[in-house]
Amino acid sequence: MPTPTTYAPAKQFVGIAPETSQGTPVAMTTTILVDEAKPKDNPTWLDDKSWRGSMATDAFAKIQGVKMAEFELGGPAYGDGLGFFLRNILGDLAYTGTSTGSGGTTLSASAAAGAASISTVATIPNGTIIQIGTGATAEVFTTGTPTGSGPYTIPLTTPSGGLAFAHASAQPVQPVTGPYTQAHSLLNSGTGQPPSHTITHFLGPTATSGARQYPGACLSELGLKWNAESELLTWSGKATTWPSVALGSAPVAAPSTVLPVASWRMQVGIGGPAAGGTLVATITDGELTIKRELSPYFTANGVQTPYIIQRGGLSVEGKLNFVAADESPLLYMLNNSQPQLQILLDNGLSGTNKITFQVDCQIAAFTESEPDGSKSAVEYGNSWTAVLNTTNAGGSGGYSPVKVSVTNNVPAGTY
Repeated sequence: MPTPTTYAPAKQFVGIAPETSQGTPVAMTTTILVDEAKPKDNPTWLDDKSWRGSMATDAFAKIQGVKMAEFELGGPAYGDGLGFFLRNILGDLAYTGTSTGSGGTTLSASAAAGAASISTVATIPNGTIIQIGTGATAEVFTTGTPTGSGPYTIPLTTPSGGLAFAHASAQPVQPVTGPYTQAHSLLNSGTGQPPSHTITHFLGPTATSGARQYPGACLSELGLKWNAESELLTWSGKATTWPSVALGSAPVAAPSTVLPVASWRMQVGIGGPAAGGTLVATITDGELTIKRELSPYFTANGVQTPYIIQRGGLSVEGKLNFVAADESPLLYMLNNSQPQLQILLDNGLSGTNKITFQVDCQIAAFTESEPDGSKSAVEYGNSWTAVLNTTNAGGSGGYSPVKVSVTNNVPAGTY
């Protein structure tokens, strides 16, 4: 008797890559380290219940309608992988690097969004990684071969697609290296639609490749959780995608060597940054949830897949649990103080090994505060909602309820 064919779930892995066109699958560029992956294809079914003179009320025919899929995934939060999902749900991205300390110059002319080159006062060698601008509109590119005798034309080769933001003349252009910081905020310019991603899931049974792709992925929810006593920082996500397609050739897992971070390293600031007099040392655990409205649209164009998965409004909420040193957690709610909230997690390393997660909510409205006298020490359980503000907004302007910044050694164009 031949050996039965089976597949071991322990061998599964998940990959991801940003798409150029929503719903058009692309090969995975990064292995995403997760410990949960739950994909589900969801075709709709159209019933024919026309009367036929029979004692039946069930369908006489079941016709397949439009198709889409869902994907739930999550696990420990890795500093080099979470950015894919932050970019997907928020959209606005400012990229900054660590200055090399030499070779800096300035723009000799303004540069429009979408431009594939810049004009600078001093030349920049081919293959230099540079940061253009600062703050919310900072961008990082690798340069091509310069031309001209001053001012100089500097091609922007990587990432492709040109500048995301417009830059005024005289803005700084500085050679940089890692680590890099990516600041994610709510995208408000253009169509307001963040990039979509293809998720690749290697599970085994799929013929030839062992993997299926879930293109057009758009997140409807991204959550972060931590517990100082017992957990790593973890994340979870829910996405709506195009229906899955079989991958033609087997993908290869290439896991990162970056490690997740223990929650005891977490610092929380209320009324200011997570340092100095606004550091709150009594928080045991907490969570943050970013939610995004999604609406798949199907049109009469001869295909079963979505015309678009449209992103709508975004909201942010969370919970914090306190050991009661005083009534401060209750008073945040009763006094409606709506303080600044900052959550900071640092892996304690330096240079290109440094990983930080920083969540900034300029206005956090505490909406619930429940005292708990059932444990060894009195506790308060608080719920809060982020309020839209301009301080957390990115280079696309407008308002954002949150800014999430991640520091790592991931080059520009990855997410």
